Amino acid sequence: MSIFKQSFTWDMQLMERFEYCNAKTCSQELLALGQHNMKMWNLFTWLAEHGELQHGTQAELIKLYVYNELVAYSLFENYQSRMDKLTLYEGQGYQDLGVVHFVTLPEHRNKGYASSLADIMYKDVIKPLLNKPSSHNVYVTATGKAVPLMQQTGIATKNLITQFYSELSFKRKVVDVINNSYF
Repeated sequence: MSIFKQSFTWDMQLMERFEYCNAKTCSQELLALGQHNMKMWNLFTWLAEHGELQHGTQAELIKLYVYNELVAYSLFENYQSRMDKLTLYEGQGYQDLGVVHFVTLPEHRNKGYASSLADIMYKDVIKPLLNKPSSHNVYVTATGKAVPLMQQTGIATKNLITQFYSELSFKRKVVDVINNSYF
């Protein structure tokens, strides 16, 4: 390996730092950044005012710092402990494990930071949840700009629901996707 290659690799490792936290411990920091995503803004506001999310939802956060500046973050609303996120359909159980979100601060967009976050979020948070033994069909939800980010992680198509908030029936947006019969 050339000296330049070694130096470049070392600089990249110093440059990017991922930080993991439960959103309730860093909601004030993220509120101070301003409103970049309405759903997460509401979630952080709720946490700041109440300390916990409703119905047992946990909010797992991965923040990406570049040269010690927060440039992007990903939030996973984790529903794994919520019984109301389990749907029985024609004798089969379908469990929504949560919703994934991404925010890149405006001045740092189009630099690949969200893609890096998506890879880490999938590898460290979502994939272990999907791999837990379950008697139900399990999935996570991504919408909007989170869809292509999650699709590039290698998540199985049957585990990624992208039309959950649409007017489609539960059968079309979840059951058919999981059973690979709806394309």
